[in-house]
Amino acid sequence: MELTYLILLILAIIYVPFYIWVRRSPRAAEFGLAKYGPCVMIKTKYGTRLMDRLSRYRRFWKFFGTFSLVVSFVLMAFIILIIAVGVMNLASSLTSPGMGVQYALAIPGLNPLLPFWYGVLGLIVAMVVHELSHGMQTRANDMRVDSTGVLYGVVPLGAFVEPNEEDIKKSSRRAKLDLYSAGISANFITAAVTFFIFAFLMLGNVSSAYGDNAAVYQITSDSPADHAGIPSGAIIVSVNGEEYLYSDDYTVTHSWDPGDEVTIVYLTQDGQHTADVRWGLFIERVSSGSPADGTLSEKTFITSITIAGDTTPIYGYSEFLSFMRTTHPGDEAVMECMSADGTAFTENLTLGDKGGIGYVGIVTSTSGMNFITPNIMLDTGRNPVYGAGSVTDAATSMLSYISGPFNGFSPIPQSVHWWYDVPLGGAFWTLISIFYWIFWLNIMLGVSNAIPAFPFDGGFIFQGGFSALLERLGLKDEKKRENLAAGVTGSLSFIMIFLLILVIAAVVL
Repeated sequence: MELTYLILLILAIIYVPFYIWVRRSPRAAEFGLAKYGPCVMIKTKYGTRLMDRLSRYRRFWKFFGTFSLVVSFVLMAFIILIIAVGVMNLASSLTSPGMGVQYALAIPGLNPLLPFWYGVLGLIVAMVVHELSHGMQTRANDMRVDSTGVLYGVVPLGAFVEPNEEDIKKSSRRAKLDLYSAGISANFITAAVTFFIFAFLMLGNVSSAYGDNAAVYQITSDSPADHAGIPSGAIIVSVNGEEYLYSDDYTVTHSWDPGDEVTIVYLTQDGQHTADVRWGLFIERVSSGSPADGTLSEKTFITSITIAGDTTPIYGYSEFLSFMRTTHPGDEAVMECMSADGTAFTENLTLGDKGGIGYVGIVTSTSGMNFITPNIMLDTGRNPVYGAGSVTDAATSMLSYISGPFNGFSPIPQSVHWWYDVPLGGAFWTLISIFYWIFWLNIMLGVSNAIPAFPFDGGFIFQGGFSALLERLGLKDEKKRENLAAGVTGSLSFIMIFLLILVIAAVVL
């Protein structure tokens, strides 16, 4: 049994009798415990005095409510788009290997994305900020806060602020909307502040002595580079005695040919090393249904591409991408290939269409090495829209930045910290990691709460917004309006939760 499942089983065995006792014992309330569906609410009064003090600035909280609503509705549209894209990509997700159920659990230490201490700290900050803002907006709108606490169900599921139900019923629609949207915007403000700290104040003054060298940020398992023992984090000094700098210029040639066995000199934190490796564009995976499917093979090399009589040698991944931008859908391509043992062969295929340029349908690297430069790594770590040339590119870049932990970026992989000259040494990177994970987990909590479905904040915001729309459209009967808004939101909740579970299951299982 996998460790993740074993730990969850143990936690479930502990939780079940605890939940039964809370459900049946009249003494549970004395300890601030109450059932909440299949979960247990652990109620306290922590933070209520702070909420009372800070909620006195009514003019500010009115402005904050308007700001929060705008942020919440923008994020609601964004998360709907993300789920829709996930549904459209279900077919490819189902045919790809699952990441593992541990990635669906927001448990630091068990989820490989969440380092334990940074994850715990980030989650605590994100939940406290979220719930504290709910509480302050509640008090600013003259509603009482009955309790604060933690929602527990096998594992801690989150914090909560419990407004007085009678006060909520008596409050205006606008007060309710301000209450439910406050946590989402507070998370994003916290994320913006921490991003500014680590990206501008800290990383803004970092430099590297290897700034423009080709640097390896990731090694593909069972690739030529992996077999040669080249580690992630290596700086490439030379190839066959020739200085090697990172480039995406596909017209540049070298003293060796693509597919040749070459000697690489590289640096790691502990000094200089050499390795012999077959150098070239290494095919790691062929996409199903693509032009390459059934023609090109995994774990082989492409050494050159000939289109309309012009032959271009392909030295690596960046040159290949640059060359493909010059091609067109429908081009007839002759691929000079090479097997792992050095046997040359030729394959012909017709390029497909991807955004108006030629498309092969392969996942590649340079001999199993993914290259970058220390300067580019630094720029991408502190600029979410680095290299974007349009609004669409900027949106894609921001999504890639947020998904950075899936590829080991937080925001700079630990294996490459030695590339940079930083003050305070390891303490500097510890501070960067603290601020980064506070940033990332606030983003995640804010986005997830914007889902237009109960019990997320977005469900209540959608219901209130839809009720307001019905009123504007002429439905004046309040009871009918609220019942219709609740019914539509309930149906939408079922659809959204179902699709969300479907997308997550397709990715992790």
